[in-house]
Amino acid sequence: MDRIPRYAVITTRGERDKELREAVAAAHAQDAWVVVVDNSDRGVYFDDYRHPLVVVLHHPEQPPNLSRLWNIGLGRVEVANLSGTTRTMYDVAVCNDDAILPPDWFDRLSTPMRLGGCYAAGFGPVHEPVFHRIPGLTALHERMPGWAFLLRGEGRLRADESLRWWCGDNDLDMQARRLGGTLIMPRDEVRHLYPDQSTNTRPELQARTGVDMQLFVEKWGFRPWSI
Repeated sequence: MDRIPRYAVITTRGERDKELREAVAAAHAQDAWVVVVDNSDRGVYFDDYRHPLVVVLHHPEQPPNLSRLWNIGLGRVEVANLSGTTRTMYDVAVCNDDAILPPDWFDRLSTPMRLGGCYAAGFGPVHEPVFHRIPGLTALHERMPGWAFLLRGEGRLRADESLRWWCGDNDLDMQARRLGGTLIMPRDEVRHLYPDQSTNTRPELQARTGVDMQLFVEKWGFRPWSI
């Protein structure tokens, strides 16, 4: 049986050139077809890659709507997966430009996610696999990490674009639970280089976090996580 096709959607503001290239290379090394969704004003280029498995899409909307950037990438991946084939199953990683995947990231998530009937997966500081089957309040250490997570592509999950900066990953998690589940695996080795840096340094994004949290609560009836 052929291996399930692999894709990666990596969002960037174009300010972390070195890190972005490392993130793309880490996904490439695992045979993933990469879509970079660029939110910068100037545009990013990969002249040194010149590879048919890297596509750069430019969407300079400001302030950024992270959920929309994810959806742009997910839509492009869906088209690529179906183009000229009859493929249905595929895996798609959704990553920040400062999240460097370890070499076995896809392998360690895809198989248990699919065997467990789940539609999303990520790593966390847990001691054994945790399966979330029902939408609800989640312990912070068991939540799906927003900087690097895996989606079951045929589930055709899309982010809620009303959640512009925060909670979009939590909403995808809850959608995945409704379809079958979200899996959190132990032994997290993703290198997340600058946690919360964009939020902490941009007042407009700090202000948006409260708005998005309230929208999430209105939609689902609970906050996404507890300490």
